[in-house]
Amino acid sequence: METEKRLKILMLEDNPDDIVLIERVLRKAGLAFDSLSVNTRAEFDQARLEFKPDVILSDNGLPQFNSVEALEICMREPQPIPFILVTGTVSDEFAITCLKRGANAYILKSNLSLLPSAIRGAIKAREAGKS
Repeated sequence: METEKRLKILMLEDNPDDIVLIERVLRKAGLAFDSLSVNTRAEFDQARLEFKPDVILSDNGLPQFNSVEALEICMREPQPIPFILVTGTVSDEFAITCLKRGANAYILKSNLSLLPSAIRGAIKAREAGKS
């Protein structure tokens, strides 16, 4: 069985409890990762350049910055970083809009068990696009 590489996960999240919960779910699923959490535009920009994440997990509702802005920034990159919306509640319309704009998936925080497979799928899709 092929060993997965250690992932760099950038979390745009302002709730420390949610960060802990997300990390616990990912570890339980056997993902090897390093994570960095940010919650402002400046931190997000710096982390994209210096941390060089393999995937971005973004909450929608942050006080000064949101997932739509973050997604738009990512989609302007020559090789967009896989982007997964991870949020408490969103309307179906909002989720569909994010997917149409380039998000790989959206996962409700009430159903985080789907997150590991969404991350793996987003990474595979990006790798397939490189060839």
